[in-house]
Amino acid sequence: MHANLSLALRLESASAALARWSAEVHPTLFAKSAATSISCGSGTACFLDESSPLTQIKGAGMIAPTFEGDIDAVEAFYEERMAPVTFILSPFADAAIFTYLSRRGYEIGSFENALFRPVSAADILPPDPDIVSPDAPEEWARTLGESFFDIVTQAGLELGRTLYNLPQTQNLIIRDGETALAAAQLGFHEGLALFQCDGTIRRYRRAGLQAKLIQDRLSRAAQAGCDMATADTEPGSASQHNYEKLGFRLAYTRVTLIKPE
Repeated sequence: MHANLSLALRLESASAALARWSAEVHPTLFAKSAATSISCGSGTACFLDESSPLTQIKGAGMIAPTFEGDIDAVEAFYEERMAPVTFILSPFADAAIFTYLSRRGYEIGSFENALFRPVSAADILPPDPDIVSPDAPEEWARTLGESFFDIVTQAGLELGRTLYNLPQTQNLIIRDGETALAAAQLGFHEGLALFQCDGTIRRYRRAGLQAKLIQDRLSRAAQAGCDMATADTEPGSASQHNYEKLGFRLAYTRVTLIKPE
């Protein structure tokens, strides 16, 4: 399969669903949560709090034409909550949305690569005894927090607990005895397997742990009847190389556009 609009629609729809699920899950975990979301055309504008990395717009501009009124509504949504306005956009999105955001002075923040790979019965392997379900959300959240931020903070734990409780997901961890080394998540959306939250604690890196988690999730995805898998990585990163070694390839590169303060 080649990267095209049909593939982009599938990947961006899943991305928008994850944003919506995050906003739905957060209030069930934290009593003071003000998390919510609104639609932005085909996408979802998610708010968890003003500093959360999940507070952003995903999947916008993919189906119907984008109107400036849609952007007005999203900007008002975030301004009311004193949060930054951050669009994560596919190159297959409606060209008008890029024009409108450019005219409003939006700036490029970063890029991320959307990777994909077909999944089939040939990917099914015997269970890896090193990969297990975590004993509790806190163990998985702590492992993920230390993997991404090197230290465990309350904000990192809250983010991890939110991700852990997303619907249609399996949370995985690699331990050496009682010591957690790495964690990852497998999500499902309409036959698409979502490889998310890959994290290895710094001192345990370069030991092939991410590759083990990728292979294990490919097997689980095939057993669940998925026909395709996707993962997002930083361009040129070690994670991208690990995924490419196991058959993933680039679908396209998303751009992050941020409204200046």
